[in-house]
Amino acid sequence: MRIVLLSNWFAETMGYVENCLPKALATLGPEVHLVTANVQPHFNSPNYRDTYEPFIGPGVVECGIKPVDGYTLHRLPHIRYARGLRIRGLSAALRELHPDIVQTFETGDWTTYEAALQVHRLGYKLFVEVHQHASVYPGPNWRARFHGTWQRLVVAPTLGRWASRRTQKCYPISPDAAEIARRYFGIQPQKICVTSLGVDTDLFRPVSDEAIRQRRDQMRRRLGFERSDVVCIYTGRFSPSKDPLCLARAIASLTTAGRPFRGLFVGGGTPAEVAAIQNCAGCVVHPFVPFRDLPPYYQAADIGVWPRQESTSQLDAVACGLPIVVSDRIAVTDRITGNGLVYREGDCQNLAHTLLTLVDEQRRREMGSAGAARMRQQFSWQRIAQHRLADYQAALEK
Repeated sequence: MRIVLLSNWFAETMGYVENCLPKALATLGPEVHLVTANVQPHFNSPNYRDTYEPFIGPGVVECGIKPVDGYTLHRLPHIRYARGLRIRGLSAALRELHPDIVQTFETGDWTTYEAALQVHRLGYKLFVEVHQHASVYPGPNWRARFHGTWQRLVVAPTLGRWASRRTQKCYPISPDAAEIARRYFGIQPQKICVTSLGVDTDLFRPVSDEAIRQRRDQMRRRLGFERSDVVCIYTGRFSPSKDPLCLARAIASLTTAGRPFRGLFVGGGTPAEVAAIQNCAGCVVHPFVPFRDLPPYYQAADIGVWPRQESTSQLDAVACGLPIVVSDRIAVTDRITGNGLVYREGDCQNLAHTLLTLVDEQRRREMGSAGAARMRQQFSWQRIAQHRLADYQAALEK
């Protein structure tokens, strides 16, 4: 079986689905190719230079073909337009690769529409995903709301439904994403199969042996934390849409009150955003690190906190045995059942109060163990890849 996955952008040091799913599929035996544009994730963000470039380099990179993690990466030129990009030469690449299966990671964009256009001509089976959560789609400003209305009233019943008829299955990553798939992208309900994003449970694992314990102690000393500190970790972009500053302010209030809580922020943002967090008492800022180097940071912490929006980093933290605290407005609750808590979004004092309920080490250990076990059983990329491959095979046998 030859599988081609299509992604608008790609960075080798990240841990997004376009990094993890191709790798997991390749370990199961099929020939796997990832076709993408010659751009990095978020390359068109206004704050790319401050937030991402120090970590992953320039937003536009060279084209070319090379092996990565058991699959073949193809970088093609890109064409920018108002709300996104197109992969130049995509149709020609699909004709040359002549795949059995094509899987896209977006729905309602030109990459998926171009892949749908080639379904009957090249004879492959098309699968798509939807990653937008209700917390971010269509968005808060009038342009985003107008775009959402246009998608729902015009695009979904026409171009969206046309693409859906050429699609075997759509994999929204959550129930709210499934509603977006149906309402805004025109996906037929019978083709929707909710499938969470996953986690590399071989890489992200709890502190379970002496070697990891020693590494944990060394990392905490290097970062300036004491054994008695309760370290709360946030990883990702420093921006108002993610609101790590709310966590920093909660940590500062606890530290000032003599409580043993400390904050570890691994990521990046504008100089002003970084400085605002650094100026909060008890908080340590560390630059972005490659995806494969993240486990020691989670293992050195005691609680994972994401004040706004869903994040795949939450899964990584849970797999490392951390209880997590998230916003009460997120729609994805399966990742926190029995191993996490919610706080009132935007309320720093409420967040501080919620963190105080996790001051007991035994409670954190019990919650963390339950979460890590569920990640292994239900959320591992290997398990997701096995189910995905079974769907691909069933489609080919129709």
